[in-house]
Amino acid sequence: MLENDTLRVTILPELGGRVYQMIYKPTGSNELYQNPVIKPTNWGLPEQGWWLAVGGIEWCLPVEEHGYEWAEPWTWSVVTSTAGVTVTVRDTLATNRLRAAVDLFLPAGRGYLAVTPHPENPTASSLSYKFWLNAMLAPGPQNRPTSGLEFAFNAAQMAVHSTGDCRLPGCWTQPTGPSNRFTWPVYNGVNYSRLANWREWLGFFEYPQAAADFIGVYSRDADEGVARVFPANIARGAKGFAPGWSNPIDWHQWTDDGSGAVELHGGVAPTFWDQATLAAGETVSWTEYWYPTGSIGALSAATSEAALGVRTEGNNLVIGVHSTAVRQAGENHLYAWDRNTCTELGHWSPYLIGPASPLLVTLPSGGRSTDQVSVAYLDGAGNLLVGFHTRDCLPQEARVGPLPPWVDTPTFTVTWSGEDIWSSVAAYHVQVRDGDEGAWSTWLGETDATSAPFTGTHGHTYFFRVRARDSAGNWGTFTDEEWGQAHTTVLTQPAPVLVTSRKTCDGGTSAWCPHQRPDRAITYTVSITNSGNLTGTVLLTDTPPASLTLLTGTLGASAGPPPTWNGATIGWSGDVPPGAGVRVTYALLPQPATPRLSPLTNTARISGSVLGPLERRDIVILAWPMWLPTVSR
Repeated sequence: MLENDTLRVTILPELGGRVYQMIYKPTGSNELYQNPVIKPTNWGLPEQGWWLAVGGIEWCLPVEEHGYEWAEPWTWSVVTSTAGVTVTVRDTLATNRLRAAVDLFLPAGRGYLAVTPHPENPTASSLSYKFWLNAMLAPGPQNRPTSGLEFAFNAAQMAVHSTGDCRLPGCWTQPTGPSNRFTWPVYNGVNYSRLANWREWLGFFEYPQAAADFIGVYSRDADEGVARVFPANIARGAKGFAPGWSNPIDWHQWTDDGSGAVELHGGVAPTFWDQATLAAGETVSWTEYWYPTGSIGALSAATSEAALGVRTEGNNLVIGVHSTAVRQAGENHLYAWDRNTCTELGHWSPYLIGPASPLLVTLPSGGRSTDQVSVAYLDGAGNLLVGFHTRDCLPQEARVGPLPPWVDTPTFTVTWSGEDIWSSVAAYHVQVRDGDEGAWSTWLGETDATSAPFTGTHGHTYFFRVRARDSAGNWGTFTDEEWGQAHTTVLTQPAPVLVTSRKTCDGGTSAWCPHQRPDRAITYTVSITNSGNLTGTVLLTDTPPASLTLLTGTLGASAGPPPTWNGATIGWSGDVPPGAGVRVTYALLPQPATPRLSPLTNTARISGSVLGPLERRDIVILAWPMWLPTVSR
């Protein structure tokens, strides 16, 4: 028995080395079917003539169906570490036939069981063989399938292995190949992904092979399911089976209490009719991940990192996320977009998500079906953890490289770079602004270059920003930083530059102050910064609105002489060396007659810059305080 915070896994080495139980601790359910009796059936290979429907996950080799070794004792060994526990089961050490070992790893901090099969050919000749995993599943507490159980498969076509349902091709026959095929999930108006729509038994393969790297089942009644994540380029077979629903196989054939299961099979060959080959001395191996999911409503996509459930419910779109690892705030982001236009429908950053803490969000569908929606669950670095109808709708990140405060030649080099986590950057769009109050204009409209020379004029300060286009054709957006992403001033002769001076008030940004309470003073700060290469002799004048009263005791400066007040205008003068700055502060107090909800503007005039005086203004609006009654219940 292996156990971590999420799973308790039981292995029976002496009964085919099988995984016998997988208990999802948040709900207490054993997601694997567990037959309460050990009862021989008349199924299995003709030369054996019987099979035990014990339950769990069994290893099927060297032939199709359940193989020969489901009831043989397998040896086992165990390795423990701080990362987790690995139990290796092995069928034999014989050197004259196909043999297999299977590593079963339960990590300390993950909600999955990692299964790594190792079919081996120890002989001196090549061997044709078959190797399959068969999982008997009953998600939820019932130990039997429910009417709300759904199969999550990905191929557009399935090949019938065997069925008693004559709505499907090949019923009541023994096909010799994958010639009896039907569309998935809907065939002739019947949705076969829903078990409740079945009549008799059905076994089916994804055709021509596994179409994606996951399959699974989900019970909407129990709101629990099981995902199998695997590399479809190696484990190419994906098969489903159930005894039926409205007219199923009689459960007395395998049990005594009416319990039962559906099955998920995975193999190295696409179907039971296909064989794989191992050269002399060769081993093939891969790792797949089996894990329970819960409280996400459906199983629409899965990776080793997470599973998504995406469904419509009335006029809403419901998205569930199950993470196999605990992720804190800032470590995960969920996005939903319109699949055709990349219009963002929602963005969530969960505070906590993990195997026991799924995320479930609801948003208006806007008439969209699930096929018209793209969903992505990302980590904090923007890497895709799992996606549904994945499309690269995230904006590309691009930035202009740092520039010096000033350059002494009219022509200088501007550099930029960008990255896109899902595809490459194909082109850039670079804009420039001449002066802090100038308008942004295109410098380079679409270029694959990452640097270029720019020619400016003495005394002018140039601001730059860039956006990128990815190889899918999606353009990012320009950032809206006050001074662009980078800026510099052309100085062919020494001069002071005060262009990045600014004026702010309580909690505000340059030029805008949040709504203020009329009974509190408003503090203003004028920051004078010299980014040039010559000391500037600066003169600051600031005339507050007449309806605000200066609190003269709040006048102050971080350097130079103190500010002055002549009854109408605040003044400050002094020298500001290159690379230095001075902060002038003061507070204004509203009066009873001060207008409410009207913009109050005061403008500071700063002289001493290379191109003449600058104006920096701030706007404040006094709010109307309102007191409302509250009732606690």
